[in-house]
Amino acid sequence: MGPSQLIRMAGLATDPGGTMSNGTHRARNTSRRSPHNARLVRLMAALGKPVGGGTVPNFAERLGRLFDLSDTVVLDAANKHRPEGPFRTNPTDPERLRADLAKTRDTLAAGVLESFQSESVSDPLPKPKAPRKAGVPPSFDLYQRFYLARQRQLAVGVQRLRGRARKAVSGRGPALAQLAELDAVFEATLMNYGRYCFSALPGVLETRFKALWRDHHKKQAEQPDPPENWIKEGAWLDRFHQEMRLLLLVELETRLEPVLGLLDALNNEDANPQ
Repeated sequence: MGPSQLIRMAGLATDPGGTMSNGTHRARNTSRRSPHNARLVRLMAALGKPVGGGTVPNFAERLGRLFDLSDTVVLDAANKHRPEGPFRTNPTDPERLRADLAKTRDTLAAGVLESFQSESVSDPLPKPKAPRKAGVPPSFDLYQRFYLARQRQLAVGVQRLRGRARKAVSGRGPALAQLAELDAVFEATLMNYGRYCFSALPGVLETRFKALWRDHHKKQAEQPDPPENWIKEGAWLDRFHQEMRLLLLVELETRLEPVLGLLDALNNEDANPQ
């Protein structure tokens, strides 16, 4: 499976000019977007992470559990905040935010793909090495470092974009300015929770890494098994690289959801002016 197929599977598409994009390059009606958080959950399940069952509390209850008393006070203040102008009505704002979102997504996605090909990045993709002991899987530690380095890049890039999106939204009117204020509170309050959730992904990959190795080792039996063969097309480590790359791209789309929500609000304001 090539990079372009992986991009499409992650919800991205490659345009004729070679840049990567998805729904923000399409029509303004974003209600048809695929739920990227659901896609991430499905991908984790496909990689071997069990999906929790049982009764799931409603969204408000689940969200309320993440706020302590001080967070609630800050959120209440933001909810009561009534921004005063002057505000502007600039019909190009949604287009500018859409272009900024697309450019940031393209840059971050391209960085993910490049990291699998270049050795000049921080914590580059590990080269295959034979295990220290026969039958024992190679160490996953370097792959964990590689994934965490990519996660840091995604987090920083999306955080900066989200700040710019709030600035674009806050100048359009009191309702959107209040929304931007609430978004800032949610980002600050839920940052640790988001970091905790995304930190689980390397563990999912480690489980998958070991499962692929076990299957490969059983099939290999007593045959020669040079590490350079592991990254040939379709070999176990090549498959792992592709799955790790796909997971990073889906993670990127999930991290962008709050920005897409701000863009939706800006589009809705244009469609339904007060």
